[in-house]
Amino acid sequence: MQLNEEALEVLQHHYYPRAKWLQNNCNWNTISYTGSEANAEINDPLMQHCEIYDCFTRNAAGFSNVLQDLKFGSKTPKWHAQDALTRITSEGNDSINWPLQTWLYAFLCHRITGSGASFQDDHGYRNSVVRYWGRLSTIDDMKECLVEAKAKKIAIFTSIGNQPPSPKKGVSNIDFMVKELPMLIVELTEWLQERKRGHKEIVDYLNNYNISNGHRRFNFAYAAFSMDISDYYPELVDEYSHTYLGNNAIRCMKLMSRGYKTDAFMDILTNLTGGKAKDLEDVMCDFVRYGQNYDPFKRGRHFNNSPINFIKKYGWEDRSGTTPYAL
Repeated sequence: MQLNEEALEVLQHHYYPRAKWLQNNCNWNTISYTGSEANAEINDPLMQHCEIYDCFTRNAAGFSNVLQDLKFGSKTPKWHAQDALTRITSEGNDSINWPLQTWLYAFLCHRITGSGASFQDDHGYRNSVVRYWGRLSTIDDMKECLVEAKAKKIAIFTSIGNQPPSPKKGVSNIDFMVKELPMLIVELTEWLQERKRGHKEIVDYLNNYNISNGHRRFNFAYAAFSMDISDYYPELVDEYSHTYLGNNAIRCMKLMSRGYKTDAFMDILTNLTGGKAKDLEDVMCDFVRYGQNYDPFKRGRHFNNSPINFIKKYGWEDRSGTTPYAL
């Protein structure tokens, strides 16, 4: 087994502390991303102009905005940055009193519909009906909202990359959420309350349901959902437990190590950064994009200030639209 100390050094001492500073001071506070203080502290055009690099915990990422807003209402950390196009309607938002099952249903519907992810200016809110559920009271209300949105052809699903596949032939994701998910949530809630679970346990439990009913696996949605539960109900799910890694996180791990199993590598990364596996999985995915100079917002061609040219040295794809380096 072998570690790529050079790449780990960039993640541990360059990218991670800058993402942490941006989250605490800009993402969850009011300091300008491109002001003098951020320029002095960060000095990285890509991180300062493209907000997907401003997180060191997953609950600060755009794809968690809706759930965070529902949970905290006007006290959500990002309230200062939201505008009329993205802010959740506040009616009822500060007085939600849902039981656990209703929260879990909303969590998983948010993930199945694509988490509002678009990597555009409305990232975190794209086509989201869940963002308005603060005005609803029950799972039946939420089911009715989904059925009505489908009938009126209101967009419900966001970027394909964050959606699960259709469960099985002849069953749409809306059908699954309306007809099967409520009972699955009842069973899951009872199972969770038996003892504290790990992230992988939850994903396996839910995928076993899918497989036994002829459905495809919902790996991404179920993994994100398990982490949502640990974000808000750590008494039910071990927030420090290992997680399944997405494709970009696997790619990042393969750059930084050889011969390591995912859990063993995540133990190393946890020790180096002090972060939790569930948060570092998201950091690793963003770090790959960072190494590619990826700016999906197209706000100008901004490049990372990494000590390593990952495109040149490690053969990562250049996603900037141009090449700032002589290859």
